[in-house]
Amino acid sequence: MSSIGQEQKQEEVASERAPLVGFLERLRRSKEFEAERQMVRVVPHGLFVDERGVLSVIKQYQDWILTESQGLAKKSVEKAHQWLFGLHPERHYLVEGKNVLAGFTVPIPLKAPQQFGLPYYLGSLLPTANYLHPGDAQLKAIKGIEIRPGRAGVEILVARRDKQVVISEVVLRSFFKLAATSRFLQRRYPEVDTSLSVCLKALVAITRRAREVPKTFPIIVPQGVKTSKTKQVRAAGKFLFIEERGELVRVCELNGRNLSTLLREELNRAPSEKLGSFKLTPKHRDLIGFYQSSSQHTAVHARAFSEFEELVRRAREPREKFNSWFTAAECFERFSSFYQLSQAIDHSKISGALGRFGVTGERFRIYGGWIFVLSRDSVVLRTVAKHIRLPGHQRTR
Repeated sequence: MSSIGQEQKQEEVASERAPLVGFLERLRRSKEFEAERQMVRVVPHGLFVDERGVLSVIKQYQDWILTESQGLAKKSVEKAHQWLFGLHPERHYLVEGKNVLAGFTVPIPLKAPQQFGLPYYLGSLLPTANYLHPGDAQLKAIKGIEIRPGRAGVEILVARRDKQVVISEVVLRSFFKLAATSRFLQRRYPEVDTSLSVCLKALVAITRRAREVPKTFPIIVPQGVKTSKTKQVRAAGKFLFIEERGELVRVCELNGRNLSTLLREELNRAPSEKLGSFKLTPKHRDLIGFYQSSSQHTAVHARAFSEFEELVRRAREPREKFNSWFTAAECFERFSSFYQLSQAIDHSKISGALGRFGVTGERFRIYGGWIFVLSRDSVVLRTVAKHIRLPGHQRTR
């Protein structure tokens, strides 16, 4: 859209919302709203409403619009909320000294916030996606934590069953970034990828559920963790927690795109001898690399390797399973070994196993219980292990 078009759009929006100036006058006069008046602030671009006062403001708006329309315009709470704050309102902090309000803004074109006889604020609002304030009511509601100044921003002391752990703001922000590509977190904790306070709530809850993982347990860990004498590993579901001397230093999700990202990052750091003839393609979003030989050129999709990692950590056969923590490089060595030992097989002989897992492809290779599914142009797309059961699936023979 051109700059002229944007200006016209802004003017249309301003014109549409200009009548809300009259709504501010309603709030000033309303005796019913007197107790909630300290939960709002007139700001240069509209009306800021503390989240505790949102329903009261909506009720006032419903009454006002009904009066203004002479009883013709009735809005439900949901429709009134959407009209006032928008479909996906952004949560902000409004900080006045030691007092902090957390809430949302009703956009209204204003010139002088001081003229409405309501509490006003002329400073800048802080988006909760970027800031964490100890006075946030959402943070205070999290039991067993202490927020204090740290080396880089704030740090959070989390009490748990055995001993407390310290979470730095750096680790919290790293988890916030991880949440942006985690379907599990977004389903379990709505707004986890748009609010640092919600993100902290999620991180604290999962951290408390995590249990220590002994070195003899087969689970993938970063290379620097396996060789460290001071780092500990804890796990909760598909989340891996790396701790060192009572401080959480990293969180990994062993699922979906976050698992693919971890595997790719670790392979990029791996010694070349661990990869053999395999050439990495760091800039490709979906393919992690390809096998280079004079006779053929076979690429590997990130999903195929991620599926192999999820399956092999559950393997029970001695020639397949790992007996301790393992790295992405060690996992890929095993993937390459199994793939290179595999033989082409007709679809009709494995259709039952593929159908059970909902997998389709053009070409297929098999080694033991492992099936590699390829596209027509020689990309390994999927990995199936018909003898290993994942949660929600049954084994096949």
